[in-house]
Amino acid sequence: MLVGSFPIAATLRALIGVAALGWVLACSPHPAGPRPLRLAELQDPPGLDPLVTDNAQLQDMAELLHGYLLGTDAAGRFTPDLVTEIPSLANGGIADSGRTVRYHLRRNVRWQDGAPFDARDVVFSFRAAIDPRNNVPDRSGFDDVASVTARGPYDVTVRLRRPYSPALATFFSAGANDPYPILPAHILARETQLNTVAYNERPIGLGPYRLVSWVHGSRLAFAADPHFRRGTPRIAHIDVTIVPDSNTEITLWQSGAFDYLNVRGLAGGRAMLTGARSVRDAQQFLADHYQFNYVMFNVARGPLRERAVRQAIVRGVDVARLERTVRGDLYRPGDGDRLPGQFAYDPAIRQAAYDPTGANRLLEAAGWRRQGDTRRRGGMPLTLEIVVPANSSGADRFALQLQSELGQLGIRAPIKTYQYDLLFAPAQEGGIYAYGRFDLAFYGWQPGEDADHSYLFRCNTRPPNGENYGRICDPRIDRDAAVELGSTNPAVQMRADRAMLRELDAQSDLLFLGFDREALFARRGLLGIEPSVLGRHFWNIERWHWQR
Repeated sequence: MLVGSFPIAATLRALIGVAALGWVLACSPHPAGPRPLRLAELQDPPGLDPLVTDNAQLQDMAELLHGYLLGTDAAGRFTPDLVTEIPSLANGGIADSGRTVRYHLRRNVRWQDGAPFDARDVVFSFRAAIDPRNNVPDRSGFDDVASVTARGPYDVTVRLRRPYSPALATFFSAGANDPYPILPAHILARETQLNTVAYNERPIGLGPYRLVSWVHGSRLAFAADPHFRRGTPRIAHIDVTIVPDSNTEITLWQSGAFDYLNVRGLAGGRAMLTGARSVRDAQQFLADHYQFNYVMFNVARGPLRERAVRQAIVRGVDVARLERTVRGDLYRPGDGDRLPGQFAYDPAIRQAAYDPTGANRLLEAAGWRRQGDTRRRGGMPLTLEIVVPANSSGADRFALQLQSELGQLGIRAPIKTYQYDLLFAPAQEGGIYAYGRFDLAFYGWQPGEDADHSYLFRCNTRPPNGENYGRICDPRIDRDAAVELGSTNPAVQMRADRAMLRELDAQSDLLFLGFDREALFARRGLLGIEPSVLGRHFWNIERWHWQR
């Protein structure tokens, strides 16, 4: 909703109430000193240690707070971060047919409390990652490590049990699918577990900004760290306001409450993009990135255990119409998990085309007969529950569109909303995905530099062992995944990766929806922004600055 010609304060009161005015005031420029950077996030993260917190909203905060052995740049390429060089065969950093990786650490690096960083922190972080007492969301890669040892204060040797192609990407790299940072041994080594320690509320990291304060559900304040290894960040303060509603977020952006806005995925959608573009005094960056989206099928529950039902949904949903309606310019068509130019992309692999006649024929052949508006078999209606995150207008629109598409096939599709944290909570805490309490869900995966996506689909990564929430278990996928992960030959890896995608399509284990385009908006005068193909747009935030 546009502010229009009404006074801003009165309009905001009418639209979102006095609480929102408090947010605006909280995010207003500091009364004295350098101009801060004012950001917004839709969700309050449950914690600030990514090692024990599975939450996509943590990514931006993690880039401010934490450090990694390897970083990434705008093109998604590895860069040395806490190391002096990227290990390779040429420089001797990779040896023993890929089973040994050696890291040379930067000297004179300090934690945000001034303590020195060294190899003990890397060894401790690995031990924390494999400790079963810690609720690490995904240990892919770490399970393949036999040992991590310090060969001195600035040299670390990692020995693998077997060759593992994504080893560099998964070992404390910002390019990992789940990026885990290096943790401070001098603070955490005395703890018996890391799930509930005070550090999760007030972390001391190696990133460009340190946390100053956190008012849960309201705002986080950060200050530039003078110890940062690449130099003190050029913007002294960052204020992050939690705005748990996308409509409110866009209204506040229009009012001038924020300096930067990321309109992404279903959290944004077409309506939010239109609202963001209404601010004329703003820069816009619109770029593809690697996030692929899909309707996740719980293949271990109810009618979705039947291949014919899954095939009918893949053929019976008009993906292009659905996505253009919901996301407009934020939608990038695609038939799998790779963009053109990305590793293993094959234009010949195509998802089954939209064919509602064929979809209805499949359901009829499977015994699901139409009775009025609903298909039934043995007196039971064909019903599939769609789950979506609460307080997301984009997700709501997507669910309604999907519900309509399925209704045309005679499939009932009630919609149920859950808070984001409950969707991703562990099974023992009633997590909807981990416990399997859903039939259909929109799911988007933002991959890192790691070219392996198989852990989303392998038998051994079903909950509680990983993030295969759709519970796919196919021996052919597992076989090809083993080939890709165990080979150092890119051609072999590529063939295996493509074979997995063909099998996912053949079994209709999910409905690919294409890719994200992210739209970044910034106030005029904010310089240094370089959007990342990995969606890690704060990768160079220490260089962001206000034009003088």
